[in-house]
Amino acid sequence: MTAHESTPDQTCPPASSATMTLWRSVNCLWPLAALRDLEHWMLAEETVAADSGQSEAPVEKRLMGRAAQSAFDLLRQRWPETRRLCVVCGGGNNGGDGYLLARLALLAGFEVRVIALTPEDALTGDAQLAAIAAREAGVETLVWPKADEEAADALLKGWPLLVDALTGIGLRDAPRGSVVEAIERINHAHQQGMHVMALDVPSGLNAATGAVAGVAVEADVTLTFLVDKPGLHTGRAELHAGHVSLARLGAARVLPEVVAQSRTAALLAEDAVQRLTPRWLESELVPRSPLAHKGDTGSALVFGGGPGLGGSVLLASEAAARAGAGKVALLTAPAHISASLTRCPEVMARGLKSGPEGSSHDGFAVLESQLAQASVTLVGPGMGTESLESMLWGWGGMSRVLAAGQPLVVDADGLSLLAWRASEGDIIRRDDWVLTPHPGEAARLLDCSVADIEHDRIAAARALQQRFGGSVVLKGAGSLVASPAGVLEGPAVALCPYGNPGMASGGMGDVLGGIIAGLGAQALNGGFDARQPRSSQDEAAQARRVTRAMAQAARLGVLVHALAADRAVQERGERGLLAGDLASYMHLLLNPRARDAHTSV
Repeated sequence: MTAHESTPDQTCPPASSATMTLWRSVNCLWPLAALRDLEHWMLAEETVAADSGQSEAPVEKRLMGRAAQSAFDLLRQRWPETRRLCVVCGGGNNGGDGYLLARLALLAGFEVRVIALTPEDALTGDAQLAAIAAREAGVETLVWPKADEEAADALLKGWPLLVDALTGIGLRDAPRGSVVEAIERINHAHQQGMHVMALDVPSGLNAATGAVAGVAVEADVTLTFLVDKPGLHTGRAELHAGHVSLARLGAARVLPEVVAQSRTAALLAEDAVQRLTPRWLESELVPRSPLAHKGDTGSALVFGGGPGLGGSVLLASEAAARAGAGKVALLTAPAHISASLTRCPEVMARGLKSGPEGSSHDGFAVLESQLAQASVTLVGPGMGTESLESMLWGWGGMSRVLAAGQPLVVDADGLSLLAWRASEGDIIRRDDWVLTPHPGEAARLLDCSVADIEHDRIAAARALQQRFGGSVVLKGAGSLVASPAGVLEGPAVALCPYGNPGMASGGMGDVLGGIIAGLGAQALNGGFDARQPRSSQDEAAQARRVTRAMAQAARLGVLVHALAADRAVQERGERGLLAGDLASYMHLLLNPRARDAHTSV
């Protein structure tokens, strides 16, 4: 085989052109195994050129050199006043990138120092060639002082910019020995006010999961190479990656061929993650028909808010209305009706009485009547699990919601009830719902620890989806949406890289559930996808349409929720951000053409 050939894999179906385009885009986060294929392909091209009689280019002109040049260009752009930098290099190719960056900086007139964890004579391959090139250019290289914090701090002291070139994506386990020492001293310098730039991935951060085993570099900026990685946008990435930039290094030229290979295509189909973006949001929000009426934009029902727990459903029902549902109904404890009418009179609120057995028969009849009219039902916010009365009220209603067979969004106490049933061996699985757990709820649903969830959030989201069906939103920094494979174009898992710490306040999850319900009501009525008929004689096709609509609503809802919070924080700051503050920003985000017109006035 030549470098551009691979063995056909008849078990891997051809991807659609739209999916292939997404895999080649900057919004596709690649699994590391597929990234290795891409790296191999690009390095093989250089080898083929040399084997064909062309003289082999020096290392600074090859892939490693292009990475170094991209890093140098970015640091000059980011810190234009800085003329001094210290590069901490490990023993692999990430260290090689660092050596060549130091060489470029020195040749440009910078004062440069390299601190090497591995002596030059112990390096191999391109990393050794890069170290030699740096030394021959005159770069000062010092060896890391093992087990000597004071000496290490002295080497790093006074440099305004530190570059982490320790491990990149090559670290498979927790860092050890001198690597741990170097990471800790870099972080100490960062805390003293020095800037830190990481090459490819902050050392110690898992590029696939965003988890940290032990310690990881805390960078202001990360320049990642070839393709973006999921671990830079979820889990603990927010603490370590800083602002993430991507340098393709010529990969765009070969991506069409690489993703067409059966092995790589299979890896991408199985494990790639879509990054949700504002541009994607705008592409999904097709204008409404000029003849649209409220019956065309769906009906959302919110059930919850047991005695003393009304705030959650007030937020959720208003969010469903703000998301654009034509009609929103609320069934809650009677004590919350006046507050709902005062807060959002557009929501049709009715009381569901609580009795000795949880609820009156008449109340459940009202619920069943409302369920028959709803396109989507949100169940769970504020149902209550603290007392027998609230559990009977909530579970009595939820059992009827489940029996109605309508598309659902399940949040909060609804998830707790699902987890309880699963623990008793009764796992409910549906394709027409969206579950929205935070890590604690996810752990209960999977019968594991929160640490297990956070160790690999992407795997946890997939496991939840496989266990319960439908779409699952795993909330947290870098929220994830896992849907059935093939229901939407491209990867089955999507990641939202937006949001902020201001969202760590009560009611944010209730607003998210309401947004998804409101968007789901519209999606089920063809509101976002002209390709999907509103009805079908084919029951299987109808079921696929519902699954697709709910998956689409989940992705849209997560992104709108996060972007609205970011807009609010830009104007008002993080502390004191309330869930109810998001409504006006949601309205603009869901109407990008109106927003642009407003901005241009």
